[in-house]
Amino acid sequence: MAGENVIDLVPAPGDQLRPTCGGGPANIAVALARRGVPTALVGSVGGDHFGRRIWRRHIAAGVRRDWLHRTDLPSTLGLAVVREDGRADYDYWTTGTADFAWEGRALPKPDPARVDLVHFGSLAAYLEPSARAIEHWVNRARRSVPVSFDPNIRLSAMGEAAKVRERTERLVGLSTLVRVSERDLAQLYPGTAVDAIAREWLEAGPELVVVTLGDAGSVAFHRGHVTEMAAPRVDLVDAIGAGDAFTSGLLGWLTSAGWMRRDRLGAWGNRTVVAAALRYASQLAGHACTVPGAP
Repeated sequence: MAGENVIDLVPAPGDQLRPTCGGGPANIAVALARRGVPTALVGSVGGDHFGRRIWRRHIAAGVRRDWLHRTDLPSTLGLAVVREDGRADYDYWTTGTADFAWEGRALPKPDPARVDLVHFGSLAAYLEPSARAIEHWVNRARRSVPVSFDPNIRLSAMGEAAKVRERTERLVGLSTLVRVSERDLAQLYPGTAVDAIAREWLEAGPELVVVTLGDAGSVAFHRGHVTEMAAPRVDLVDAIGAGDAFTSGLLGWLTSAGWMRRDRLGAWGNRTVVAAALRYASQLAGHACTVPGAP
């Protein structure tokens, strides 16, 4: 996993804000490690109180921290405003924070004998200087192992939609698997049908494009099939972290089942295999919706 650790400030009773550990790649790493999937996070952690809290979270979950760099810089903050449908809008404080200070750092070379995949995405894949370092690293890694990408679009922090769309398309072209939300796509391609975007992305390089549709479920696009999966019925608290939970389930199932290898990607053309991965991912995302903040 490569990306940021964010402290999300989420609504709490009495008009209060509760700080919780978040950040897309960090959430995915923690979720995988908690379920016994060996996972390392490549990134940075701040030197403030929040940074120490983030570090303890990774220790407790069992995330490997060999390439998790500790700095004196402050942690990134994100203010989550939860809407009536449970989804959240965010404001971010990113300037001068630990998560994007990647210049001059040596990143690990993925060994296919020891590494099943590289996953990246979210703010660190879009904000400089971390974005440049991650792109170069992913471009090298994809020659050896499958690469997973979750854009997790946050225009409030990433900038102008047209430039974010251009960068997203370039990163999609470097990826083997892409998980993206319908809401992400609506921000980048307003008025364009999900299936049209997914098929265009498939032509750019990925083997599989998975789109999550909120309470309408999810759909996976492969050159040989389109597979849909319903979302489980849950008592919604909020949807913070639900997308990350889904991605962790998708990657975790494919890895544990032995299909996350360059020489076994043909299995993704099997509708039964993909449906099983979607079903498991949907269950985890549903559970995430029943607890406040990222689980």
